[in-house]
Amino acid sequence: MSGLLFFLYALFFTISSAFRYDEAYVQYNLNENKTATDPLDYWGEWTDHTYTPSPDNWRFPWYTLFLDRFVNGDPTNDNINGTTFEHDTNSNQMRHGGDLQGLVDTLDYLQGMGVKVIFTD
Repeated sequence: MSGLLFFLYALFFTISSAFRYDEAYVQYNLNENKTATDPLDYWGEWTDHTYTPSPDNWRFPWYTLFLDRFVNGDPTNDNINGTTFEHDTNSNQMRHGGDLQGLVDTLDYLQGMGVKVIFTD
């Protein structure tokens, strides 16, 4: 399957070409090179525009996690409905038991990785 995807990507990039420059679309053209026949030949300028510089620390480290799949901090709340089929770690459809206590217990681990923001689903 990965070989097929590689082939399709390679095919796409070898047959891509640039649209010709058209004066009728001068307000919308990102390409100002009137002789471009390849997307790599594009160029353009944005006159009378001041760019806002990126902040020094623009790569702010954040971590996304699905709380139920992260860490089981309190196993007593795993079987919340009292059914025998609710908690199955081999299933991708059932609950896995991760909870807020598990997140609190591993905050030092996340801080050690340099994480500054946690986004939970």
